[in-house]
Amino acid sequence: MITLFLLLSACGPTSTPTPFIAPHGPRPTLTPTLTEIPSPTPSPTVTTTATPLPTETISPTPQDTPTPGPTSTETETPTATPTASPTPRDCTDSLKFQIDLTFPDGSVVKPGQAIQKQWRILNDGTCDWDGTYLLKLMDGYPSLGATSPMALYPARAGTKFTMSIDFSAPADAGTYRTVWQAVNPQGLAFGEQIYMEVVVKP
Repeated sequence: MITLFLLLSACGPTSTPTPFIAPHGPRPTLTPTLTEIPSPTPSPTVTTTATPLPTETISPTPQDTPTPGPTSTETETPTATPTASPTPRDCTDSLKFQIDLTFPDGSVVKPGQAIQKQWRILNDGTCDWDGTYLLKLMDGYPSLGATSPMALYPARAGTKFTMSIDFSAPADAGTYRTVWQAVNPQGLAFGEQIYMEVVVKP
């Protein structure tokens, strides 16, 4: 059947296209039609005058403005340690030598001899001497057997008394001198010095 259809198509008439023939005569002139477009009515001009807003002046509150503090120029210095001063006294300490009672200066003694030296002394101050007053070795030959310091004989102000110290003469021959002085409870020496001077001979 397909073969038969192809044969019939080949034997049929061939269609010829018909050409387009434009109609004869003048072409109509087209006159353009102008359509007027109404102009828009101008709107009235509105002039706006800007009214300036009032300017508000804001003053800073006291806490807003920092107040400069004083500049410190102090230099730290070490604190001095207070020095203890002697207790003020309402009386005066004084001692005055009166006389040698035993072994006057230049007395001759034997080597190793026991010597009990006595002085007559005056307390010419205004303080009474009690057990806190001492007698100390200040100068001279130290090995005469006496102990320093020793208690000063108690004496009321304005009175005389006898001061006694036990010594021992050195073994070697020679002249020996030993010097003593009174010391108050504050450790201050006062008054005249007392001394003993002997000559050791075999």
